[in-house]
Amino acid sequence: MKYIFLKIFIICGLWTAVCGLSLSDAQKDYLYGNYDEALSKAKSLRPTDESLYFLGLVYTKTGDYLKAREYFRKLTHNFPDSRLYAQGLVKLADTYFFQKDYDNAQALYLEIRKRYPDLNTMPVVLLRLAQVSSKKGDWQAKKNYLQLISQKYPGCAEMQYVKEIESYGDFFTIQIGAFSDKKNALYLAQALKEKYNIYVIEDKKQDYTIYKVRVGKYKNRYDAQQTAIDLVNEGYPARIYP
Repeated sequence: MKYIFLKIFIICGLWTAVCGLSLSDAQKDYLYGNYDEALSKAKSLRPTDESLYFLGLVYTKTGDYLKAREYFRKLTHNFPDSRLYAQGLVKLADTYFFQKDYDNAQALYLEIRKRYPDLNTMPVVLLRLAQVSSKKGDWQAKKNYLQLISQKYPGCAEMQYVKEIESYGDFFTIQIGAFSDKKNALYLAQALKEKYNIYVIEDKKQDYTIYKVRVGKYKNRYDAQQTAIDLVNEGYPARIYP
């Protein structure tokens, strides 16, 4: 009999502990980088628009974009009148973007722009559209989106990325190395200059400079990909930009 009462007491105690949780408890874990704990606590809560949005954010942070999409879709399907609905769509589009599924990302960003022209995170949407356009080699569309951000939202935080994207130029290039020591970058460039159109750019940060070794300036991604394949076969860690 004592065992039965003890078991009931333990179960009730655990249930009380779970019921005593709030989303803020999960959010605290998230802020401290305890993502597994944050997920566990958030999943124990009654599904609301806020908890579903939070779960999508955590899974996005951990790189599980399929799971993140699952929760953002639950939010938009079950809570169409939520104040988080439009932002949930933005985050849903982001999961496609981070997975490099640029077609689906672009389609959803365009839908958001059309349906919610006054969305407070519209600069983010326009920035993503500019990035997608760059990935696809649609240089004019990229310029249009960046100009729109500059003209309509000159004080937004995304302006720092606007300048960065503009600095890339209207072409694809291949990065094969990044060094804090300029001598190492020049050495690599010297070794390949006879075979490739190679150059070094200086990426100046606040307290230091990174010297990036890049190959070629291609108007279309296909040509860049062919050269990247050759470089990989030669043992270089080639990565196409943008």
